[in-house]
Amino acid sequence: MTIDKQCNEYELCPNCDLVVELSDILLKHKAVCPRCNTTLAKNNADMKFKAMIYAICALIMIIAASHFIFIDIRLVGNFNGVSVIDIPKTLFDDNYSYISALFVVFVLLFPVINLAIIALLCSKIELSKYRKRDLLVVYERFQHWCMPEIFLTGVLVSFVKLMSYGNIGVTSSFWAFCLFAFFYIKALVIFSPDAIWNEIKTNNFAKGELKTGKTAISQKLKLCSCCQAIVPFEYAKCPRCKQKSQIRNRNKIQWTIALLTTSLLIYIPANLYGIMITVVFGSSSTSTIMDGVIYMWQAGDVPVALIIFTASVVIPILKIISLSWLCYFALAVKRKNKQNCLRMKKLYSAVEFIGKWSMIDIFVVSVVCSLVRNQQMMGVYPDIGVVFFATVVIVTMIASQKFDPRLIWDRRPIRN
Repeated sequence: MTIDKQCNEYELCPNCDLVVELSDILLKHKAVCPRCNTTLAKNNADMKFKAMIYAICALIMIIAASHFIFIDIRLVGNFNGVSVIDIPKTLFDDNYSYISALFVVFVLLFPVINLAIIALLCSKIELSKYRKRDLLVVYERFQHWCMPEIFLTGVLVSFVKLMSYGNIGVTSSFWAFCLFAFFYIKALVIFSPDAIWNEIKTNNFAKGELKTGKTAISQKLKLCSCCQAIVPFEYAKCPRCKQKSQIRNRNKIQWTIALLTTSLLIYIPANLYGIMITVVFGSSSTSTIMDGVIYMWQAGDVPVALIIFTASVVIPILKIISLSWLCYFALAVKRKNKQNCLRMKKLYSAVEFIGKWSMIDIFVVSVVCSLVRNQQMMGVYPDIGVVFFATVVIVTMIASQKFDPRLIWDRRPIRN
């Protein structure tokens, strides 16, 4: 059965540019694009209430997790424990303020801001349409850079390496952070920005009748990349979110190629330089990414070695190759069929999803360096390679965001 739900009569697919007419969506069902299978709309009962509850629970959990001992280690008879806040502090004290800032922004600041935005927009607090618009724009900008679940995975991976130094213990704050990551993901999955945008204004600004089953560009229409509104060519800015909109971001392929070239150049020193320095009784040794993989493999921790190797070596290389192939397909391939375009679309979706998971190695280094600190016996410190590697991950993420997936489906060059 269906429930009463305000939904747009038409949707414009952000991946293939097809105009789709929507009917009532069954409860707990979704509408997908018939051309590329992209999810266009979904019908979740009590979306606002559920998203608000999960967002509030997540905010409570991160407060509980941040101010108390998170994990601890007994190293050569000494006890050392750190909280989530202590990790960026330690990195900052080691003169790695860049990595410290990335940790604060990606793991704490952006997720907390987005959760607060979800709680505000889904609550009964009266907000003007202009305030809702501003909050949704901020939410859209920050969404791709939130990584609490990746940090939690990095912590679990770091336990294997930490066990070689001493006895590991977890506190209630660790479980609070696990709940924070869970509630954060649930709030993100349930929350529907489209429903809030529809409260501000309709998504259809076309001056004539829309023709379903045809591309928007053939009808002199374009999609707003921020709020997903249908906008005529002549509008420089979207009437709903006031952000600039373009027919196609074809010129940004140059940005994607330039960023990929940059990331490839930076990836060389990221692997040549060490990412950690281990000091034992005054004698120091440096380990690179591959050294860590080999160490885990020889120690018998094959699954962990494979995770680190995949996240730190395979994914960055595959992402650079995949984005390069997507740029070539969009620019040079003239004869495109549906099957090829669908494969390219799936490739782009995979690149978008797995891209930021390469940050696992950065978070592993952050946790290990914060915990293993016994000035007289042993200490682990970050090395310059971690800066290069973090930069590679960020640059490749920006490169994938610059690429416009609608170019995969275009059959001839489009000029803005």
